[in-house]
Amino acid sequence: MPSNELKQRRKTTQGKPHEQTTETKPKAEPGKGADEPDRNSPTSAASPPSAVDIRTITCLLSLAVCLVLTWVVLLQAARFADIEEKSRLLYEKAADIEGLSNEISEISRKLDASEEDLQGALSSMSLVAKMDKDVSGLRSVIAAVQGGEQFVSQNMQSINRSFQNATDVWRRSLEGITQDIGNLKSDSKALHNQVTAKINKAEKTMRSISEKLEELEDSTKQNARALERTESEDVEGVEEQVRWNRREIERLEEQHQALGSRGRELSAKIAEYQPRARQCEEQLPVVEDAVRSILRVSSELAGLEKRVEDLTVQVFNMEDNMLKVVSEILEIKTALDALEVDNSILKLRNELGVIKEKVREFERARREPHSEEQSREGAVE
Repeated sequence: MPSNELKQRRKTTQGKPHEQTTETKPKAEPGKGADEPDRNSPTSAASPPSAVDIRTITCLLSLAVCLVLTWVVLLQAARFADIEEKSRLLYEKAADIEGLSNEISEISRKLDASEEDLQGALSSMSLVAKMDKDVSGLRSVIAAVQGGEQFVSQNMQSINRSFQNATDVWRRSLEGITQDIGNLKSDSKALHNQVTAKINKAEKTMRSISEKLEELEDSTKQNARALERTESEDVEGVEEQVRWNRREIERLEEQHQALGSRGRELSAKIAEYQPRARQCEEQLPVVEDAVRSILRVSSELAGLEKRVEDLTVQVFNMEDNMLKVVSEILEIKTALDALEVDNSILKLRNELGVIKEKVREFERARREPHSEEQSREGAVE
């Protein structure tokens, strides 16, 4: 890991000033040993004080240089710590981006699964086209995010290379690294903003897609229910039609059987009536003669009917005459009643004789048409 490499480099940078200080100490210790024999020697007592001042100055200068070097090393360590902290933040952001990329890959996988489900469920081409557009937009978003990840990975690789080169030329690369870090911060912020915007857009599209999927599921359920109802109704109608057809077929079969039996009966009757028909054919001339005689009798009956009508007219006339005679008789009675005293018995007898003669004539006239009718009927018979 780059963080482990940075820690090792930091330890090496911290170990170098300690080695320098340890190297300076033995150098100072031989100097002290040399000074001690000089002090013990007789010439040391005679050495001038200027040599002591030079040695103290050199010691002070060496101490100052050591302090400056330690201060510089501490500054470098602080800068390396800042750089390490920034790199750690960058790695955390990269991990977050990787997590986002994983989530986006899961979203893309879910989108692919939903696309397959939609391709299996959708039947209208317009919705499929819209979904394809949304999926293509999401894929473009995913491609952009992947491009951002590649860009971040490239930046991380450049940072690693810069860290590897920083151990050799740290003075020259500090400014470049700070500039790179600033650029990376701005780029990461921009990428983060872009990624958040695209993720929000993808979430909105996912919500719209989920709503559309719910609507499609509801519509498919309703269509399935309607289809089931129509199919059940059609099946019931077909079953009812089949049952009716079966009943009709059974009825027709029964009628066919009845007609067959009726045909057999009729054929038997025809076979029975054939000898009678032959007999009738043999008796046809007799029947024709009878028909001719019947026609002749019918013509004679028509003449007789005319005569009967004439006789009925005569009878009605006779009845009228009888009524007139009765009225005359009544008048005569009234006259007789009125003239009882004046008329004599002889007159009455004469009048009664006349009346009797008239009645006899009337009876004769009435009997004559009846005798003529009887004679005609006997002639007809």
